[in-house]
Amino acid sequence: MPTRHDVESVARKLRSRLNGHAFQTLPRMEVTKLLREVSGEDATRIKKDLAMQLEGALLKQGVRCYPSLAETSTGDTVRRIGPEFSLVSESVILAMVVALIAVGGPSMERGWVDG
Repeated sequence: MPTRHDVESVARKLRSRLNGHAFQTLPRMEVTKLLREVSGEDATRIKKDLAMQLEGALLKQGVRCYPSLAETSTGDTVRRIGPEFSLVSESVILAMVVALIAVGGPSMERGWVDG
């Protein structure tokens, strides 16, 4: 099982992959492969507990996952291309909230309510 250090290392690597961009969408399997590479454990799978640990480590790096890693599974990749999820910088989320408050209106609010 990957150590806490392995999980934190993966989170740092994923953060650096954002490379200053607001978000990046990638297949979940890419995260699994990165975790396997860092931990040296070829059979590692990201199940609920490990997904929660990884998301916590990402949050410490100021990065969120949508949908959460726990809500996606490797099995889904067999049925469709993906699943993909986005890594989003928390500064972008804050900017969206500020924009909603500062210049919000019905058209902007609709995206938040419907989404």
